[in-house]
Amino acid sequence: MVKKIGAAAMAAMMFMAIFTGCKKAEPKRSDEPVSTFATLKSSEGEKVFEDLEPLSYKTVIEGSDYNKFVFEFAGKASDDKDENVMVSPASLLFAMEMLGAGANGNTLTEMSNVLVPGASNEEALAFSADYYKSLSSDEKETIKVANGVLIREDIGGTYYEDYLDYIKENFDAEIRVEPFSENTVTEVNDWVNEHTDGMIPKIIEDLQPETAMILMDAIAFDAKWADKYEDYAILEDSTFTNSKGETEDVTLLYSGEGIYFETDKATGFMKYYEGEDFAFIAVLPKDESITANEFLADFTSEDYKAFLESRTSDTVNAYIPEFSYDYSNPMIASLLKEMGINDAFDPNKADFSNMSTDSQCISQIIQKTHIELTSEGTKAAAATVIMTEDACEPIEADPPKTVCLDRPFAYMIVDTETDTPVFVGSVNSVNG
Repeated sequence: MVKKIGAAAMAAMMFMAIFTGCKKAEPKRSDEPVSTFATLKSSEGEKVFEDLEPLSYKTVIEGSDYNKFVFEFAGKASDDKDENVMVSPASLLFAMEMLGAGANGNTLTEMSNVLVPGASNEEALAFSADYYKSLSSDEKETIKVANGVLIREDIGGTYYEDYLDYIKENFDAEIRVEPFSENTVTEVNDWVNEHTDGMIPKIIEDLQPETAMILMDAIAFDAKWADKYEDYAILEDSTFTNSKGETEDVTLLYSGEGIYFETDKATGFMKYYEGEDFAFIAVLPKDESITANEFLADFTSEDYKAFLESRTSDTVNAYIPEFSYDYSNPMIASLLKEMGINDAFDPNKADFSNMSTDSQCISQIIQKTHIELTSEGTKAAAATVIMTEDACEPIEADPPKTVCLDRPFAYMIVDTETDTPVFVGSVNSVNG
């Protein structure tokens, strides 16, 4: 018989008054997968996932196309051609796969097919868990990842211990069961503010009475450049031509870099952060008539692969403008539906029977991001909140190359071990 959280366990969980952050994990660069897997059971008591083989996210990437999700998500988010965009596919993946661990049937299959194309349901779960562990165990704390879950008290007893143990073990999710009220809104915003180092102070405005569970992921990135910009390389009296053809005053940062990219669509360069575990990849469209968002909308995982494969060790005169902006897209749920995740939002089809005896579906997904790029380095943050409801409605070597980012461009902040983007963004205007 499937175990449920009893009254005693529920009372104990109420003492978890503060989310305390991720527990320390193994060093980042191990080749061995660090994920472990609990047995998950469905509402019928059957064993759905048992003794899943831990898979390294690097192994799953080689046999799937996670970057298809990365760039399809970024492309669909770039619907306003003049707005600066930045999304975190990683933050959305972790929040969705915490929920996906409780999904079953076609609901789970749709989620896996969109989030980690080409991987089985088991591989998609293994991938997301190990990718989380890899990022969250960065000993330098260049990047910090945290997960939290709030469950409405009156239905807390319907959640399976198997499921809660799974997301605690594999995503370090800190779980709290409490009555939902206006204080819950403050609690969610305070949690996000804390775990994004103050870069995202607020993410939600209110809660609906039917909200059953809130899943939260936060990523904070703070890195200095590997090679410091000297005073002479900080060009304060420079200009940037924005996507509307207007000239903006900017500070351009000049450096000589040693990694150059060029395809028929774009040129670019890579600039390392301290430790070289992460890097900034600049992508400058060759077509000067399009905006960075129009470029991203058509930039696929195949294009990204070709871009990476064009890498040469040419000297590059690289120019980056200092910029800072916030981004939020209220249509994440609609974008995921366009990409193929439908049942999870449909109260008549959503199947989260591996999570709870209470019928639920996704009612809302919110992601906010922030980035600051200066001569010192880069700070970036992302927070994703997913809400479920138990009575919801559906929701919609030649001479030096030069790459001067003085007009709209795209960029990625990548994990250099696999070149997997943690953040993908565009700059159409340095003034936001």
